[in-house]
Amino acid sequence: MNLATLTVLKNSNWFRGIADELLREIAALSVTRNYAVGETIFQRDEPGDYLFGVIAGSIRVAIHSPDGRELALNTMGPGDIIGEIAVLDGGVRTATGRATEPTQVFVVPREPFAQLMRRQPDIALHMIELLCERVRHAHQQVEEAAFLTLPQRLGRQLVALANTGAGALPVTIKISQGELATFLNASRQLVNGCLQGWQKQGYVSLKRGSIVVHDLDGLLEESV
Repeated sequence: MNLATLTVLKNSNWFRGIADELLREIAALSVTRNYAVGETIFQRDEPGDYLFGVIAGSIRVAIHSPDGRELALNTMGPGDIIGEIAVLDGGVRTATGRATEPTQVFVVPREPFAQLMRRQPDIALHMIELLCERVRHAHQQVEEAAFLTLPQRLGRQLVALANTGAGALPVTIKISQGELATFLNASRQLVNGCLQGWQKQGYVSLKRGSIVVHDLDGLLEESV
C-alpha cells in the first residue's frame, strides 16, 4: 500500500473523517501513475472507470468547444480528488484533465470501489453528503456569476485557491492570469487591471505563471 496515497485520502475533503481501516482498504485498491507536462490524464466523454487523487503536481481541468475554445474549470493540486461523479454514476467524464507540471496521481478502479461501498455503507453515505455539498457550491457559483462584479469574483477565487495551500502567508498560486480570466469568463485585460491594482496595495504580487497572495483580509474586503 502506498503511504502517499493514504496521506492524500486522509487529508482530502472527500475522504476526511472516514475510519483509518476503511481508508486503508481504498488505498489498497489504488495504482500510482506519473504524467509529464501537457500529458492528458483523462479525456472528456471517455468512460469514468477510475477515481483520481493528486499526490504531486497539478492538473488543469477544462472543457473545449467544437471550434477549439477552452473554458478552464479548475486547477487541481496535491490532496485533491478528481472524477468522483463519473466513478459513482458510471457515466462518462465531463471534462478533460492535463498535467501542467510533472504530476503523480493514484487511481482507484470504479468496480472494486463500488463493491467496497456496497460492503461499507459508511463510505457510500459519506460520498452522498459530499455530493450534496458540491451541488450547493455549484448553485453558489451560478449566483456569483450572475450578481457579483469581476473584482468580487476574482477576490473570492484567489482566497479560495490560497486557502487550499498549507502554511502561512505568502501563498503562491500556480495559475496564470489567462487561466483566471478563462475561469471567470472575463477578459485577461480586466483581470490584469484588478491584479495590478491589488499589487500596488500589497495584496498580491504577480509572477510569471503564478500569483503570490500576501494579504487575505484585503482580498476578502474586495470580495464583499
